[in-house]
Amino acid sequence: MSVLDAPPEGGAPPADGGGEGAETPRPAGYRKPRRAWSTRGFTAALTALLLGGVAGTLLFFGIAARLEHTQQWAYDVLDWVQTHQWTDRWVWIGGTVAAVLGAWLLLLAWTPGKRHLLPLEPVGTDMTAHMTRRTAGTLLRHTALSSTGVLDARVRVSRRKALVRVDYHFRDPDELHDELETALRERADALLLARVPFVDVRIQPTSGR
Repeated sequence: MSVLDAPPEGGAPPADGGGEGAETPRPAGYRKPRRAWSTRGFTAALTALLLGGVAGTLLFFGIAARLEHTQQWAYDVLDWVQTHQWTDRWVWIGGTVAAVLGAWLLLLAWTPGKRHLLPLEPVGTDMTAHMTRRTAGTLLRHTALSSTGVLDARVRVSRRKALVRVDYHFRDPDELHDELETALRERADALLLARVPFVDVRIQPTSGR
């Protein structure tokens, strides 16, 4: 994975503190990479199923009532609809469920989804690449474990921040913290993410190991 270990050819390595918002020159025609959007296949199928079910039910009741050839339960349903007002408890429950379901579908439609994917710096105008949060976290964890005295490391990566928790022994805490912070920020810059996450290092001593 040499592309992750070295800066692009012909370019200078990122300046110190690049993970904290340092600006780098952009080539001509640069387009900010977008987050990965989910196809929402399940949401689309659920919406189509619900709308089709409601439309089919209304069509059935309308035709059956017009032809007067339907089961008694259909007349009972129509009678219940005609005799119950909007203030009825069950009408309120049904309306609340429909409103919550509609808000959930709108939220899914307006959000990208695929939160586990982080966009990478584009290598061309017609190419988009992503890295999973797990991969980024694994690379940062390996970097932390390579430091002397580190026993274990746990990494949680988000779009803006990488939280690294480290267990250590037999090291000066200030020295180890500075060493880890420098190494992890260099690794975060080398990941070539479109938005370099801020690295937050938290260390705690471990005894009895």
